[in-house]
Amino acid sequence: MGSMDGWHRIFTQNTIVPPHPLRARQLGKESTAFQCVLKWLDGPLIKQGILDMLSELECHLRVSLFDVTYKHFFGRTWKTVTKSSNQLSRQPPRIIFNEPFYFHTTLNHPNIVAVVEVVAEGRKRDGALQVLSCGFGILRIFGNKPESPTSAAQDKRLRLYHGTPRALLHPLLQDPIEQSKHMTLMENCSLQYTLKPHPPLEPAFHLLPENLLVSGLQLIPGLLPPHGDMGDALRKPRFQKPTTWHLDDIFFTLYPSLEKFEEELLELLISDHFREGVGLLDGGTLEVLERRLHVCVHNGLGFVHRPQVVVLVPEMDVALTRSASFSRRISASSKSSSGNQALVLRSRLRLPEMVSHPAFAIVFQLEYVFSSPSGADSSAGSSTSLSSLAGMHMVRWAVWNPELEATSGRVTLPLQGGIQHNPSRCLVYKVPSASMSSEEVKQVESGNIQFKFSLSPDIPTEHVSGPKTERCSFRKTPVSPSGEFPRADSSLQLASLSHQPCKVRAAGCSNESVSGLLIR
Repeated sequence: MGSMDGWHRIFTQNTIVPPHPLRARQLGKESTAFQCVLKWLDGPLIKQGILDMLSELECHLRVSLFDVTYKHFFGRTWKTVTKSSNQLSRQPPRIIFNEPFYFHTTLNHPNIVAVVEVVAEGRKRDGALQVLSCGFGILRIFGNKPESPTSAAQDKRLRLYHGTPRALLHPLLQDPIEQSKHMTLMENCSLQYTLKPHPPLEPAFHLLPENLLVSGLQLIPGLLPPHGDMGDALRKPRFQKPTTWHLDDIFFTLYPSLEKFEEELLELLISDHFREGVGLLDGGTLEVLERRLHVCVHNGLGFVHRPQVVVLVPEMDVALTRSASFSRRISASSKSSSGNQALVLRSRLRLPEMVSHPAFAIVFQLEYVFSSPSGADSSAGSSTSLSSLAGMHMVRWAVWNPELEATSGRVTLPLQGGIQHNPSRCLVYKVPSASMSSEEVKQVESGNIQFKFSLSPDIPTEHVSGPKTERCSFRKTPVSPSGEFPRADSSLQLASLSHQPCKVRAAGCSNESVSGLLIR
């Protein structure tokens, strides 16, 4: 029951590149919201030679966030609507956009900038599409004092430089980049814009990930469409009414059995520790300390709240301590999962942040906590004998996208694993090789999660978010995607760099860790 197609489509389209790891450690506590309106381009931006070679010529702007200190593009490139370049024939040449975009960030440092690129596209004589970079500008978001963002709301003029934003990666280009001898200004060319803080966006922080540039025309899951014909849902956000879901009788079944799964997991983890030169106590012994379940609502863009973290226990441990009725439910669950011992959650989960929207889903993440017991007391088996925490690793995850008309029922979901992209942006323990397996067998081999759900009859009177809503955070350091921008060849002159437009995109997890384990 339920489909993850709508959620997965929005999730993959809005994945962002994280900030540089060194910058991420300097995150502030408060995020600042901004509105930037790109108004119009002035000047002969497109050379006559390009005008002669291409037909159906159009123009748009692309905006990316850039860290000058670490030469690192991050976030995700945003683009305006495409405008016809016929306006260039008028005197003086001008292309009007008047398009706002919004974002919020905690990286309140003068070297965090927005790079605006002018891009032209047209048809060559053979009909093929040609896309060319026609110049770029460096938009300073924060002033010289890191604690104070630019607050002036009046129009400003952004100077444009020849080349492509890839030039900013060149090793010869040092800060302040605007004063570098390698940067060449475009004569009589500029972009008119306004940039100002936008406090009305603050109550929507839980629906909008940090450093994601979004258009006022883009509908954000969890927000209502705007009033009137303006089409700007972020000028003054209005919220969809949330509902409360309850989850009961949660069982995790792992392949081929819980005992075999954990036995192989420990063997591979110990092997990885030795291969990386990380010593373990007690002759390399490693034990499972806890099995944790992270549960959180995701709106396709990001987690809308901090996850609930609960402890799972093997079903037989629960059967010894719970009532006979619950033991019978455990027995029934075991039979339905081919007799495999399951991991069980003893309590009910309450999720008040759900919204009736195809992009809203509940994400389950199964995490194992490992310890290395001390040699002298390892046989004692008590928590006091655990001398060190050897690590925490996510081993499986799943997404449930409820049907909009669903109110109650039982769900069985296949667990996900391996190097495919996931909401936490980290590598996950491998799944069994399924090259010869049918789709039905693959659903079993990766394990599954079963639970009952019900929709609460009470209707909340207000949305659960607010300006002080805490953002979701994880202990794991996100794996930095590769391939956002190709490195500039230091032997090239900046002015002669390729005129291909830039685009920041987050690649999926493509690098496997040793033995298929998540390595942070």
